[in-house]
Amino acid sequence: MKQLIHVIYQYKFDLILQKLLLFFLKRKPLGDIIIIESHNDFDSNGGAFYDYLIKNGYNKKYKIVWLVKNCLPKELPENVKAYSLFTPSLKKNYYICRAKYLTADCEVTGKVRNEQVSLYLTHGAFSLKNSHGRINIPESVDYILIPSEYTRGFQEKQYNPFSSTKMVVLGFPVHDMLFSELANEIQKITSKEHRKVIIWMPTFRKGGGYNRNDSNIELPLGIPVLENEKQYDELNKYLKQLDILLIIKMHPMQEKSSIKISDKSNILVLRGEDVKRLGINTYQLLKETDALISDYSSISFDYLLLNKPIAYVFSDLAEYKNGLISDAPEELMAGFIINNFMELLDFIDGISSSTDEYNEKRAELRNRIFEFCDGNSAKRLVDFLDL
Repeated sequence: MKQLIHVIYQYKFDLILQKLLLFFLKRKPLGDIIIIESHNDFDSNGGAFYDYLIKNGYNKKYKIVWLVKNCLPKELPENVKAYSLFTPSLKKNYYICRAKYLTADCEVTGKVRNEQVSLYLTHGAFSLKNSHGRINIPESVDYILIPSEYTRGFQEKQYNPFSSTKMVVLGFPVHDMLFSELANEIQKITSKEHRKVIIWMPTFRKGGGYNRNDSNIELPLGIPVLENEKQYDELNKYLKQLDILLIIKMHPMQEKSSIKISDKSNILVLRGEDVKRLGINTYQLLKETDALISDYSSISFDYLLLNKPIAYVFSDLAEYKNGLISDAPEELMAGFIINNFMELLDFIDGISSSTDEYNEKRAELRNRIFEFCDGNSAKRLVDFLDL
């Protein structure tokens, strides 16, 4: 009953308001309005697209309406409005009824008029995990961003798009940050300097607000490979010996109670709220690291653009409900596979000694997955929309 009331309040009221407003506005021409929604409130493509629009003065012509899930920002640039994504609002729905363009990374705001243009920018260019049935693309979406023609077949199976929805290759705005100048993101986390920095970004397994659970097992510490506190202490001791910092960035939607690790001398744990509080830009942080530990997440493909070592944690693959996108995942991987604690230490040891046996394979995979390896994706999107 609570969930039913919750759904009615968050979704149905807004639909009623839209229909009422549309009755009066359907003959009124569309305005110069852009609706933007982004994963975890502008951590992804929507945020990078928004930044590009503001930096280049597009908010002088277009009213930009930002739909957020968390706290509304107190200060906004000229001609920018922010509204709660899940709170009914007459003004918000007025803009939805009048907008020329609607973009989304996660929660798609449906078109209400045929002449509007709707784009699903995605919050992960491509991933190893099978997400079929997890991502629902409404029929009203006109375009979905994909990284290349090579991935089209994979992503058609994942998204199951309607015949009217087109997949377009423009690059991803969030990747522009990987080609920007260094921003000293690590200094926001620690004042200490280390010989090497590794970032570990486990994919989402449990949480999301509706008790979703993508794993058949409960991980003892909330992350794979590590079975107990003793191993966690051993890992920190080994990192300290090698003068390596390990940053473990948890998925922002991961259930907080499942995370049973904390900071150590050479391990820093970043939760979603930490990223927000410290103002950390994830993609700029990636640039400052020497290697990535991932698993089935799209971040392993993003990291290809930096051409730095990657490890894939497969220790809980047998218990991972979603499975992988391909029966031959090795064709989509270019790095070290970690199945247990000792292999985790082996990978760290290789980073310490600057061993990089996958350099050529990474470059080959990057060129297959991404048609564009530059910092101009937001510009291509602007040109595509003819803003």
